[in-house]
Amino acid sequence: MSLINKDYQQQLENMHENGKFANGKQYKLVRKFLDEYRPTTVLDFGCGKGGLIAELKKEHPEIKCWGYDPGNPVYSNMPSRTFDAVISTDAIEHIEPEYLDETLRLLASKIERCAFLRIACHPAKKRLPDGRNAHLIVEEPAWWRDRILSVMPVSMAWERIEEFDRREKNPLLFGSKYDVILTRR
Repeated sequence: MSLINKDYQQQLENMHENGKFANGKQYKLVRKFLDEYRPTTVLDFGCGKGGLIAELKKEHPEIKCWGYDPGNPVYSNMPSRTFDAVISTDAIEHIEPEYLDETLRLLASKIERCAFLRIACHPAKKRLPDGRNAHLIVEEPAWWRDRILSVMPVSMAWERIEEFDRREKNPLLFGSKYDVILTRR
C-alpha cells in the first residue's frame, strides 16, 4: 500500500534537505489537548523534522512519542502500533488528493483514543519543485469536516475555525485554519 507518489516524496525529501520547511514545534497549539486527554503514547503524523516530538520529550517526558513523515527519511516508516493520541499539524493538506481517503483510514487505524488535527485551508507560501502549491488540497473547513467524518470512524469532540488575513505580507496568506479534536467511535 502506497500513500504517496514516489516523485512527490522525492520532492519533499529535497525540500527538507534544503531547509525549505521550518521545524515548527506547534507545542503551544496542542498543550491544552495534551492536558485534557493525557495520552501516554503519541504519534506526530507529518512530523517534519521532529520539532514537536523534541518539545514533547522535554515538556512531557512521561509521554512516549513517535513520528511519521514520508518526506523525511528519518521518519518515513509508519510505526505498526496504535497510539493513545495522534497529532497532525499542517500536514493533511499536503497529501495528494488521490491518496487522501486511504491516508485518513490509515490515520484512523492508529488512533486508540483521540486525535488533534490542524488543517490549513489556504494556499501555502511555498511551491513544490514541480511548480504546484505545497498545499495540495485547499478546501473549506466544512469540506474537511464532512470528509473526515465520512472516511474515519471517529466523532467530533471539538472544532475551531481561525480566520486570518496576512495578504500584506503575501497575497496567498488569507483564509482559515481548521483545528479539530476527534475521538474514536
